[in-house]
Amino acid sequence: MRRFFQLSIPVWFVRTFLILVLLLILGSVAGTIYGVDQLSQDLPSLESLQTIESPVKTIVFAANGDTLREFYTENRTLVPLNRIPRRLQQAVISVEDRRFYDHYGIDLRRLVGVVWYNLVRGDRHGASTLTQQLARNLFLTPEKRVTRKLKEMILAVQIEQIYTKDEILAMYLNEIYLGKGTYGVQAASHTFFGKNVWDLDDSESSMMAGMIQLPERYSPFKHLDNAYKRRAIVLETMISSGALTRAEAESIGATEVFPKSKNPSEIVSAGFASYFVEEVRKELERDYGATKLYKEGLKVYTTLVPQYQIWMEEALESHLTTEETAREYDMTRATYDSLSLVNETPSTMEYLQGAALLQDVRTGALLGMVGGRSFEDYKWNLATQSSRQPGSIFKPLVYLTALQHGFTSCSILLDTPFVLDTGASLWRPKNFSGRFQGAMTLRYALTRSVNAPTAKLYNEFGLAPLMDNVRALGFTTPLPRVPALFLGAGEVTLKEVVAAYSTFANHGVYTKQHLITRVESADGEILFEVRIQQRDALDPAEAYMMSNLLRTTILEGTARGASWRGFTKTGAGKTGTTNESTNAWFCGFTPSYCAGVWVGFDKALPMGRGATGSRMALPIWANFMGKISDQKGEEPFIRPPGIIEESICLRTGMLATTSCDSTAQEVFLPTSFPQKFCDMHGGQLHDFQGHNKDFQTLDDDDSEF
Repeated sequence: MRRFFQLSIPVWFVRTFLILVLLLILGSVAGTIYGVDQLSQDLPSLESLQTIESPVKTIVFAANGDTLREFYTENRTLVPLNRIPRRLQQAVISVEDRRFYDHYGIDLRRLVGVVWYNLVRGDRHGASTLTQQLARNLFLTPEKRVTRKLKEMILAVQIEQIYTKDEILAMYLNEIYLGKGTYGVQAASHTFFGKNVWDLDDSESSMMAGMIQLPERYSPFKHLDNAYKRRAIVLETMISSGALTRAEAESIGATEVFPKSKNPSEIVSAGFASYFVEEVRKELERDYGATKLYKEGLKVYTTLVPQYQIWMEEALESHLTTEETAREYDMTRATYDSLSLVNETPSTMEYLQGAALLQDVRTGALLGMVGGRSFEDYKWNLATQSSRQPGSIFKPLVYLTALQHGFTSCSILLDTPFVLDTGASLWRPKNFSGRFQGAMTLRYALTRSVNAPTAKLYNEFGLAPLMDNVRALGFTTPLPRVPALFLGAGEVTLKEVVAAYSTFANHGVYTKQHLITRVESADGEILFEVRIQQRDALDPAEAYMMSNLLRTTILEGTARGASWRGFTKTGAGKTGTTNESTNAWFCGFTPSYCAGVWVGFDKALPMGRGATGSRMALPIWANFMGKISDQKGEEPFIRPPGIIEESICLRTGMLATTSCDSTAQEVFLPTSFPQKFCDMHGGQLHDFQGHNKDFQTLDDDDSEF
């Protein structure tokens, strides 16, 4: 028989023990509270949690709606939950957080199970809920530390208190990283399957859900077999969670997936229109700031027409490659590229360069831009940033000024040796040919780009009125106030030249150039919409006269090669070549479009014998403008009211008689046209049209006729 001893425990001991237990519990609670408080100090505030916004990419669109480029810190496009396939939502929840709709940010049941597996069985399992993953992706680092895990839990609970489950799921599906630089299911869908997320089928949706765990290992591009194996696991979890039947899962699992990138026609290659895109990027960053540009998902609609840009890039590269070969330059673009492959790239850009710019003359929209042959090699935009000596491309401004000072298209100018004392030196203008031809009409001197008679106009009206036209036509680059300006001294940009020539085509109305038509915020708010800015720069009759004169340049003058180079419609323009052929230009226009081309080296180096605007720049212009004008169709230059047309003698510049042996129909400003009949050849008079009945048609010397 056992004896049981009763132990007598003093009351004071029991009380002391209970007090110690209570203090221990209180201490643990206090420590937990203190620990949570300490961990919470460097976590986001409740206010910031209430306005969670993931970085969203800015999309730049071409004029036809194609995606031209995307700017982002994270490649992400937000989509609402109702546009994400139900199967994709189910797959993600099944494989990542089966009790998502039942917990409050922390799945305690799963947490206990994971601790058991990790500690007792030595397995590696994660216990983060979707909300915890979202909190980590938004606010924390991926470091594996206990403090980070505790912070993650705290944030998850707070997020669950602020947002509904569907809102959390939408944020998660738009936030997660899925490989190849993509964030969120929409960007990943375009990248891996070439379609919008709402167009994914069940086989693609379940594969994408499997990619979340290890995007690189389960990438359908790199490891398609792994992606299939992971999808099988996802489908099993969907069966066990009740999202799929066994038969449905087997059907999905038997479906083959064909990964592919987004359709190339929807987003242009990274190198396409790079100079244009960079101008757009700089403008956006200047007006809205880098944060808005790279993180707030702007939608930017531009003026660029992809087909025109393609024609421009192809024309420029093809012709310059041909010229490099024909001229046997030591450095060509091909040579430069081959050297870059072996890291022997020259420190300076040494191969032949070129630029082209295309403008809608009425709206000022820049429809195409080539700032150089390779943006990767050379970031400086030769169309907008580079100032170059214009040479003869500047002469139309001189002849415009002459028309405004009483000269006519048939005024006789003398192409003879000319010396001008500038005060600092003697200026002796020479013609490109080295020869002088004597008397010629103003039209002939302009369209054949003869220097001497152009320079002599300096004596007729000087610099002041020419500078007035320079400003009126939008040139802002400082120009030297010297007589040599009449032959294109100083430096201007291609952008300025195209804007000025567009004014001739647009009836004397100068239109401000622009690249962007509209900017919207991510939620569709219109932040900017272009307003066409125009001003009267020239009288419409003066603009028409310049178009008419420059039309002859293409028909008979220095640009007559345009027709067999591809341009056969009505157009006008002017070539330009500077001393030693360091710059070659052509700028031309139709009633709808104006385009300019410049060719030269990065440094002002000679391009070689015969490297004129007619040979180096005109063929590029004629190639792409021929295609553009063929697509547009024939358009005439509209003659404004008041323009007078008469038959004139080309030898005297007077009204022609029946005995004149060289005549032409000429057009004149209503305030300036010949009033005398030719007194050199005799003969009878032609009928005088006299369109301006209030104008005295003949002076006293003509009364004998």
